[in-house]
Amino acid sequence: MTKLYLAIPCYNEEEVLRDSAEKLLNKYNTMMSEHKISFDSKIVFIDDGSKDRTWQIISELHSENPVFQGIKLSRNRGHQNALLCGVRTYDLKGQG
Repeated sequence: MTKLYLAIPCYNEEEVLRDSAEKLLNKYNTMMSEHKISFDSKIVFIDDGSKDRTWQIISELHSENPVFQGIKLSRNRGHQNALLCGVRTYDLKGQG
């Protein structure tokens, strides 16, 4: 079965992150129950140097459900670099 890793760059997303995570999780759960993706699929949020509570929320989401993963960048590196970081991190771990 296909393992899906969704890499999502985040910058100062505290106001919408929980709502987005809930919607993505609902879609993932539907896809898993329909056997379209495997149960070890992940949603990976990449905090691109946010100045707000984005990283704290990512950490809380991971504690609540391990489908959520997080990567924290030390400073803002831009959307494309954050996305590339997420892809490379999971590819290097042999998980992608």
